[in-house]
Amino acid sequence: MPEKPSMLLPALYGGIIMGVISAVPGLNLVNCLCCAGVMFGGFMAVFFYKKELTPEMPPLSSADGMQLGALAGVFGGIIGGLLSIIILQLAGNVGGEMILQFMEGLKDTMPPDAWDQMERSIREGEVSIFNLIIGIIIDVVFGLIGGLIGYSVFRSKDRPAHPPQSPAAV
Repeated sequence: MPEKPSMLLPALYGGIIMGVISAVPGLNLVNCLCCAGVMFGGFMAVFFYKKELTPEMPPLSSADGMQLGALAGVFGGIIGGLLSIIILQLAGNVGGEMILQFMEGLKDTMPPDAWDQMERSIREGEVSIFNLIIGIIIDVVFGLIGGLIGYSVFRSKDRPAHPPQSPAAV
C-alpha cells in the first residue's frame, strides 16, 4: 500500500488562506464569527490534501485532519503576522482611530497611565512578538477545529459507521 502524500504543501495553502483572511483590513472581520476565516484555512488544508489521496492509499483519518489544521495554523499565524506588518507599513494604521473612538467610553474607567499606553500603542500600530505568538496559538487551535470539520466533510463515506455485530450479540 503506498504511503500518504506530504501534508506540508496543503497545510501551507491553508495557512496562506488563513493569513490573508486574518491580515487584510475589512476581510479580517470574518474572524469575528468565531474565527471563521481561520477555521476555513484548516478546512481548505484538508480539502487540498484529500485531492492528493488516491484510492490505493490509506484513507483520510481524523488525525490527518487535526495535523493539517494545526500545521496550517502555524503557517497562517506566521503569514498573517508578516502580512499585518507589511500592510501596516504600506497603508498605515487603518483601523487605529476607529478602535480608539469605539473605546473612548472606557477612558474614564481606566487608570490614566494604562489608557495613555494603550492609546499610544494603538496609534503607533505596534506589532510585538507577543502578538505574533498569540496569533499563532489562536490560529493553531481554530485551524485544528477547521481541520476536524474538513475531515468530517471529506472522509470516505463508503465504510459502515458501526462494525457489524455477530449474530450471537443480537
